[in-house]
Amino acid sequence: MAVHAAESVRILDMSASGVLLQTQGVVDIRSKALLRLSVGGSPFAAEIEVMRVGPAPQPSDGYRIAAQFLAITPKHRQLVERFISQ
Repeated sequence: MAVHAAESVRILDMSASGVLLQTQGVVDIRSKALLRLSVGGSPFAAEIEVMRVGPAPQPSDGYRIAAQFLAITPKHRQLVERFISQ
């Protein structure tokens, strides 16, 4: 599924290599998207690729999506590393 519109997601976990998201909509494995959010008050954007999709523990919470960062600037990588080390 190609996502051409903004989709609201909840960040459950983040590392230097990827992110775990929760969303109401299901997406296809290997689909790509641009993730935009605020990390520690600073704007962040990275291209991601979906690696795994599964149901959330509570059915009403939708799906959990594990994605890896594909394209991330050195500045944004440093921002994530600083944020997760806090």
